[in-house]
Amino acid sequence: MFEALEEALVKILQKLDFQEELLQLTISSLNTKKQVAKFLGVSTSTVSTYIKDGRFTEEIHYFNNQDGKEEFIPEGIIKFKQELKHRKYEVKKVEKTLNPIASKFLNNRKVVSNG
Repeated sequence: MFEALEEALVKILQKLDFQEELLQLTISSLNTKKQVAKFLGVSTSTVSTYIKDGRFTEEIHYFNNQDGKEEFIPEGIIKFKQELKHRKYEVKKVEKTLNPIASKFLNNRKVVSNG
């Protein structure tokens, strides 16, 4: 019984290795800034901003090659995109307030807004 289970696990691992190799071939086109920008649906300047502001971490999302150029790590970029999908954004409601000088000028009268 355990031999059959072990054989099944070996076959699953072999298939998984094969699928991983196929995936590596497919995502190898995520090495340049232009390719990463297209994949993420942003501009190349946004990718540069991600590097500058720390959203992309060196050795996780990119590294500097021998020529000093950024080269991107496909697995890190894919994980970044997945995290973006799951990140929730909080929308803050901004209340309109009058400038203190305007408020003083209007003697705290109600102001009707068109918007």
